[in-house]
Amino acid sequence: MDLTPLFEQYPFLREAATAFVVIFVDICALVILLAAGRERRRGDRGWAQESRGYMLACEGTLYPLGAAEILIGRHPAADIRFSDTEVSRFHALLCLSGGKWQIEDIGAQNGVLVNGRRIAKPCTLHQNDAIQIGKHRMTVVKGSGKGVIE
Repeated sequence: MDLTPLFEQYPFLREAATAFVVIFVDICALVILLAAGRERRRGDRGWAQESRGYMLACEGTLYPLGAAEILIGRHPAADIRFSDTEVSRFHALLCLSGGKWQIEDIGAQNGVLVNGRRIAKPCTLHQNDAIQIGKHRMTVVKGSGKGVIE
C-alpha cells in the first residue's frame, strides 16, 4: 500500500507516523529494560541464596562470594586483588559447585594453603576454613556483613 499521495495531501500525517514509530520503539526499549532489571534482581537473589551468605574475611575486609567464579590474584581483572609479589597474577579460583564453594590453585608459584596444607586439586571450603595466599590469610565466614558469624 503506497501512502505517498496521502502524505503529500496531508503533510502532518508523515510527522505523526514518524512520532508514533519513535514512541513505539521507546516503549519497547523501556519494556526490555524493565524486564532485564527484574531478571537481574532475580538472578542476584538466586546467587545470594545459592552462595548462602558466605564471605572471605581478610585483614578487616569482607569479600562477599556472590558470583559463580571468583578469581584471586594480582592481575587488575581479579575479583579479589592483592598487590604483593608473593601472589601470582592468577593465583586461585573460587567456584560454586553444587551449593558448595571450592578453591583451586590455578598454577600459582607459591601455591594455596587451606588450613595449613598446600592443595593440589580443588578443595571444598567450609565455614572457618583458613586460606593462605602469599602473605594474606583469609577466613571463610558466613553472614550478611553486619553480623558476621566467624
